[in-house]
Amino acid sequence: MKRLLISALGLVALTTSGYALSFLTIMPKSVVEQAVSCPTNAKPKAERFKVLSTQRSSQGVIVLYSAFCPTSDGAQQVFGHKVVKRNGMIWQVSGSGSYGAENESAPSARLVEYGISHASAQPPTNTAAKNDEPYTLLYGRALKPQVVAVEATFNNGKTIRDVSHNGVFALFSAGATGVCELRVLGADNQILRREDFVVRTPFSQYRRSTQCLPSQQL
Repeated sequence: MKRLLISALGLVALTTSGYALSFLTIMPKSVVEQAVSCPTNAKPKAERFKVLSTQRSSQGVIVLYSAFCPTSDGAQQVFGHKVVKRNGMIWQVSGSGSYGAENESAPSARLVEYGISHASAQPPTNTAAKNDEPYTLLYGRALKPQVVAVEATFNNGKTIRDVSHNGVFALFSAGATGVCELRVLGADNQILRREDFVVRTPFSQYRRSTQCLPSQQL
């Protein structure tokens, strides 16, 4: 009888553990889908929502997604991200960004498309709380099969690289407030394209007064 009781308790514990794992796995997607709306005055609900990639960071889980927004002449595909954090058993959206994606059926000479978002440091809610440091996120899609990875240098001096999984990428840098340079890489680290975001002042030839282009605040 005692062995039977222990076995039953073990089964309950295993089932509960499995349910909790499933709950935590499913919830971020559900929270993100509910938070996605179309950038119009009426803000209709986005359709054909799909999670393309997830990535853990110091600020939470970065979820890359695609969706379609109804328009007068059909539907506009949007590509975006949500940063979600877990507060106990509840997932909350703490940051987001999106842009209108290129029409995949139309020919394009571009190698990648991307958006840049950043969040400022948040003040603590109480004396014991710790400030959330600022961060910058460069996210997007590879439009050509020869794109193997995307690399960016941020204004905190860090260089981040992400391999293009499923044709999408996310470059997260804690403490950064802007992007200095973007490099699109092919096979054998060949640089296919380089974009410079550095803003040079009229006095930059006499002193080091260059700075990186600040990104759009969330």
